[in-house]
Amino acid sequence: MMERPMDSIYMDMEMEFALAHAYAVACSHQREREKRRWSRRRFWIHPILEVRESRGAYHSLFGELNDNLEKYFQYTRMSQDSFRYLLRRVEGSIGRQDTQLRRAISAEERLLVTLRFLATGETLRSLHFQFRIGVSTLSGIIAETCRALWDNLREEFLPVPTREIWEANAQKFEEVCSFPNCIGAVDGKHIRITKPGKSGSLFYNYKKYFSTVLMAIAGADCRFLAVDIAFQGAVRYWTFYRSTP
Repeated sequence: MMERPMDSIYMDMEMEFALAHAYAVACSHQREREKRRWSRRRFWIHPILEVRESRGAYHSLFGELNDNLEKYFQYTRMSQDSFRYLLRRVEGSIGRQDTQLRRAISAEERLLVTLRFLATGETLRSLHFQFRIGVSTLSGIIAETCRALWDNLREEFLPVPTREIWEANAQKFEEVCSFPNCIGAVDGKHIRITKPGKSGSLFYNYKKYFSTVLMAIAGADCRFLAVDIAFQGAVRYWTFYRSTP
């Protein structure tokens, strides 16, 4: 059996290496094409969302509720005057301008969808189908509107309690409830949440689920005097203070 020349062997090795390299590059490009194909958006705007201004809850239902005060209150959980007052206070913070590509979601619609989320506890997915607004867009709208409500209303409706406020409230408790030396009624609630990443057992409460705690002090007239928001569910005692959400 004749031995092959070394040049021929080296040539075959180079060919095999080149083919292997070409195959690896081809596989890499194929994976990239598949990734782009799967990540490519099917729609710029989904057909369901395109009809928001004709079939969304704000455009198709909310206008009709203005003629029925009882149904208006049931839907928004407040009177028309209260809703319009809130809108005036936050409109400058949550309003957006139209662009050449699309019309902005109005401040009134942003406030309405936020109130529905807060009042009913509906999921973003449910509100997405009702208002014909994308889930990620809804998430941003609700967060921005809640922040605007807090920033614009807290000094008026939930100021930092002073000595005069505590003393006046203690006097009111004695007059209304015959309960002397009481400055407020304290209560809290565990709000069930999905476990935050890398939080360990900080949010795992004694009721055996993950939660965040809302604490509040209410006066004799059933109005909040101070709140503490987003305490970890595992904490069994609280140093009460007023905080922002």
